[in-house]
Amino acid sequence: MKKYIRIAIFIAVLSPVFTCSAQENTSGTISRGKPGFWESINNFFLPHPEQREVLLEKQTLYFLVTVEKGENGWHHLVFNPNRGSQGIWNPESPDELISNYCKYTTLFLQCSDQYPRRVLFIGLGAGIMPRFIRKHFPATIVDVIEIDGEIPGIAEQYFAFKKDDNTNITIGDGRDFINRNKVKYDIIFIDAYSAENIPFQLTTEEFYRKILASLTTGGLMTANVANLGKPNFIASELKTVQSVFPNLAVFVCPGLTNYILFAPVNRKFDSAVIKPRCAELATMSNPELDFSAMLSTRMTEEAVKAMTGRATILKDDFAPVETMK
Repeated sequence: MKKYIRIAIFIAVLSPVFTCSAQENTSGTISRGKPGFWESINNFFLPHPEQREVLLEKQTLYFLVTVEKGENGWHHLVFNPNRGSQGIWNPESPDELISNYCKYTTLFLQCSDQYPRRVLFIGLGAGIMPRFIRKHFPATIVDVIEIDGEIPGIAEQYFAFKKDDNTNITIGDGRDFINRNKVKYDIIFIDAYSAENIPFQLTTEEFYRKILASLTTGGLMTANVANLGKPNFIASELKTVQSVFPNLAVFVCPGLTNYILFAPVNRKFDSAVIKPRCAELATMSNPELDFSAMLSTRMTEEAVKAMTGRATILKDDFAPVETMK
């Protein structure tokens, strides 16, 4: 009975969040009850209920955005209505990587043979990973394409993201940007989820061929595929990426919350070769990154094949992302 009472309280508390009008809020608090479906399947949320102070609530052109401060002081960038958090940041430990997505993304360090000269982020969010690149690779040129013009300012004010002379931010659609792009990147990071799904134009074979054309010969693409309860979409997305990047490596975050894809251009992601570098690179975050544990979650080739065997490759003229289950 207590279980059902908690669920009822959770629904009652969330109802005003879904219907609130666009406004700035710098002092309110909102109550979080038992995690619901979206919170249960995503790593983007705290594992326990808590009170969060609303630091900002704003309706942008694309999202109802809230910045929320938890009891532990962590800041959360939240895209409503489905409460998909786009970033978690600890002001007391600003360089700490909290979400598993960010931690797993650092596996790019393991397969980078050289200092990245230029990288591209499709999707800024809270700017956690661009900050990581800027701290550890200060000479790297960082290009960011972000569809929502409000997000860079929010990332700067509430998540300590800072634009410098080596950082370029373009406001626009990621697909349009990559279609027009003439620059070669050493790494392209893709994390462009909305509160509900990823824009279809960033999921197709044609899109990934444009990504491939924008990478250097030793380049790498890494993408976050969040588990939004759509296994058919995940299978199709993996199969689509692998059709362009045959050396695809797939890592699974704890609880199956996210699939992190690494797609080298001209080499395999060889876990046995890069594992000895784990201890050296672990100190690049506070607390240290556990690369060995992350490497152990890599899907085998057989598992990827079994998952994607009957999946459909997504195309520009057929990518029903919003309806795929």
